[in-house]
Parts: sequence; structure tokens; C-alpha cells
Amino acid sequence: QIMTLESWSMGIVRPVMEIYPYAWVFFVPFIMVTTFAVVNLLVGLIVNSMQDAHSEEADQRTDTYRDEVLARLKAIEERLTQD
Repeated sequence: QIMTLESWSMGIVRPVMEIYPYAWVFFVPFIMVTTFAVVNLLVGLIVNSMQDAHSEEADQRTDTYRDEVLARLKAIEERLTQD
């Protein structure tokens, strides 16, 4: 429940703040930093998967171009050996 921020204030923060009124100085930055970190992880995963997809696409284009060049060279070589 803490990771999803569901009822964290009722279960943890309010009982602690009854004893330590300035405990919010810890809890507010903690929640902000951990939420920021989790969002950054998710964005990093999305960007990484997009880079992988782009890299695979570029590799496939390079392989296709290489195969075309090799086929042309083979055709040129066959013409030269026929003469």
C-alpha cells in the first residue's frame, strides 16, 4: 500500500505526526523523491525499448542494403566473367 500511495497518510503519517508534529518534513520529500524515481524508471524503460526498436529497424535496413549491394556485385562479376 505504501508503494501505490494508497492510504499512506492514514496508516503511517498521521499516527507518527500525533507524536512528532514536524514529521511531515521527512514524509513529504520522501514521497516526492520516491514518486519521482519510480516515474523516471518507467520513462527510462519506455525510452530504452523505443531505442531498441529503432536500432533493430536500422540494422534491418543496413542488412537489406548490404544484400542489394552484394547482389549487384555478383551480377557485375557474372557479366565480367562471361566476356
